[in-house]
Amino acid sequence: MKNYILVFVALATIFTFSCKKSSSHIVKYSIQGTAKSSVTYTDQNGNLQTVANADASWTTSFSSTDHGETLKLTATSVDGSNVGGKIFIDGNQIAQSNGNSSSIIISTILQ
Repeated sequence: MKNYILVFVALATIFTFSCKKSSSHIVKYSIQGTAKSSVTYTDQNGNLQTVANADASWTTSFSSTDHGETLKLTATSVDGSNVGGKIFIDGNQIAQSNGNSSSIIISTILQ
């Protein structure tokens, strides 16, 4: 009986430490400006999504475990005014554009 318990403990230990644990990250995109914008961003599945006439302080967020995914945010103001944007991962600002033009393109890799 002791041998079975030892085998069980050994297998449980191997299984526990050999399983790769995927960590989830919260991704947040935000834009800032004075006018509505057309926004395109990479979603949690790696697909591009488009939002027409997004408010000047538009944000969206999602959870992702897809490490290595390229996160991309583009925005173009509808009236030509300046627009800025930021990408956050787990609450930390990772990429930004300060809003010195009417359109932005920013990207980063989800680590």
